[in-house]
Amino acid sequence: MKKVRILHIVEELSAAGIESFIMNMYRRIDKNFIQFDFLVLRHVHEFYDDEIKSLGGNKFCISSKKKNTLFKVYDESKKIEKFLTDKKYEIVHIHYTTSLRAPFLKACYNAGVKTRIYHSHSGYVIGKNLLKRIIYHRMKKVISKYGTYYFACSKVAAEWVFEKKLIENDRVKIIFNGIDTKRFKYDVETRKDLREKLNLINDFTLIHTGRFTHQKNQSFLLKVFDYIYNTDKNVRLIFLGDGELLQEVKQEASKLGLSNKVYFMGIQQNVEMYLNAADCFVMPSLYEGLPVSAVEAQSTGLPCVFSENISREVSLINNCSFLSLDSPISIWADKILEYKKNIRQDESYTIKKEGYDVESVANFMQKFYISQICGDDSSL
Repeated sequence: MKKVRILHIVEELSAAGIESFIMNMYRRIDKNFIQFDFLVLRHVHEFYDDEIKSLGGNKFCISSKKKNTLFKVYDESKKIEKFLTDKKYEIVHIHYTTSLRAPFLKACYNAGVKTRIYHSHSGYVIGKNLLKRIIYHRMKKVISKYGTYYFACSKVAAEWVFEKKLIENDRVKIIFNGIDTKRFKYDVETRKDLREKLNLINDFTLIHTGRFTHQKNQSFLLKVFDYIYNTDKNVRLIFLGDGELLQEVKQEASKLGLSNKVYFMGIQQNVEMYLNAADCFVMPSLYEGLPVSAVEAQSTGLPCVFSENISREVSLINNCSFLSLDSPISIWADKILEYKKNIRQDESYTIKKEGYDVESVANFMQKFYISQICGDDSSL
């Protein structure tokens, strides 16, 4: 069988959930048969660029100067069509959080791409006005017309991006956000070492991982932490990640007098060490699909407190709670503090049993990609 290069179209290649999912697959596929290339929508050096190059992949960039989002999408689509007409990929895998990039599928179709995949990575986005919701609805029809395969990270993500008829006819395949369960295991020595290093010996420690964006709602978590700290000084908060709102959240922490209690650790390669060191994972997102970071946290046995805007499909272990963002801060604080009595244990086996181990997910994706070259869809 000839080696096939698959083009993944993503907005960026930062250290975030969609990119982590793709890279988890990329590291494990048999590169004698499959290679990944990437087309991103901005011209900057990014987190995964060097690793992609080391694995034999290529990164291509297009961008649009259009200000209006919809005009920008159509402008990007024209550039993608020209790019694909020149490069001749047989498989293109588009990753996004809404149906808005549907015109990319038409660009693929016009360029003669045989296998056109649209992959939903998020659930319902709140706060969108009526016009945007109408546009999203119409884009669903474009996805149905020009896509050949439809993937989603969860049922909620499928319902958000795809037409009902696709779901009812079993055309949408749920692809779990697989993680390395061997890496994300609870380890007592790792916990002890990092807690000593960060001087967390006697502190109940909260952790949040994710880009600093409006969606992730870190400011809300900061308010919850401030409430807890005012009743219990032996608490700390760790933030892992970067993003456009990082400095704003840092300033909020400073105004609250919490600069020495909140640890902004940036992007870390060894996320599992920080999860081991923490005592409770908190994710008050405005919306999500099925976040990779939440699966990683649960694999290490961390109790988790999520907003009700996150699909309950993410609850894979017993110690998971869901709260409304409209609930008083005190309710969030009380629920988090309930986990001070938690007895930590490794849950990596549970996560693997639930089907979220990256090896099984990568094997499925490899079989699927190969089937598209061999003309056998039995993997689905």
